[in-house]
Amino acid sequence: MSLDPLTPLLTHFKAQARLFYSGNLCGDVTFGDESGTGFLHLLRAGTITMQDATGYSVTLDEPTLVFYSRPLQHWFHPDPHNGADLVCASMRFEHKAFNPILFALPERFQCRLSALKGADTLLSLLFNEAFDDRPGRQEVLDRLFEVLLIDVLRIVLAQPDAAPGLFRSLLHPQLSKALAAIHADPTQNWSLDALAQLAGMSRSSFASAFKNEVGDSPGNYLTRWRMTLAQALIREGVPLKLVAERVGYASQAGFLRAFKIVIGTSPAEWRNGI
Repeated sequence: MSLDPLTPLLTHFKAQARLFYSGNLCGDVTFGDESGTGFLHLLRAGTITMQDATGYSVTLDEPTLVFYSRPLQHWFHPDPHNGADLVCASMRFEHKAFNPILFALPERFQCRLSALKGADTLLSLLFNEAFDDRPGRQEVLDRLFEVLLIDVLRIVLAQPDAAPGLFRSLLHPQLSKALAAIHADPTQNWSLDALAQLAGMSRSSFASAFKNEVGDSPGNYLTRWRMTLAQALIREGVPLKLVAERVGYASQAGFLRAFKIVIGTSPAEWRNGI
């Protein structure tokens, strides 16, 4: 069975979509840069000029998907005569302190809807729901946008010229084996030697390749992965004294120290703030 590089990540790093607009946009609109919020826009028909705070500007005149994975102010200027048919959702990502999917995504991604291979049925269902007024419409559209995001991740993952980062590493014939092991069993005491052996590489070659491709050392990546899982357990109400053991720490003091370094606060303080 071939390795599925996305499912272990999607299990822990879910995005929550919230539809906030569908219809014919006939006037200029600004999208903000609220912390932790991205935007996924679908242009169904019409012409629109898009600009953002980086100075990027483009005129879209065919059905297009635009995804801002991170907060970045941007503007839409539709055709003043005919407007543009748009469906827009906000995307909120969990675990902003360490979210490998979010970190691996480009700040801005856009593609023609025709490039979403195999998504014709999904897009047709989404547009039918968006421009109708049936019961349960909000919930249906929120879930459809979350499914659509997975298609975006597949496209980014498949890009042959992807920049160094998690997505390219997930397809690396050797590093992917070590990453899969970390994701599947974070409680294991993964030493550099053990991970290098899984990857079929020397210790030094593995450490260098991991740093270059993933952007962090294997040890730091494992620690941040564990702390993200710890946050999920705390959110579920698991007692703090059990969380350390479940994420691979024999010492409560070691867990508390690692949590404070990665998250910036103690587990108790973080729990009280959610």
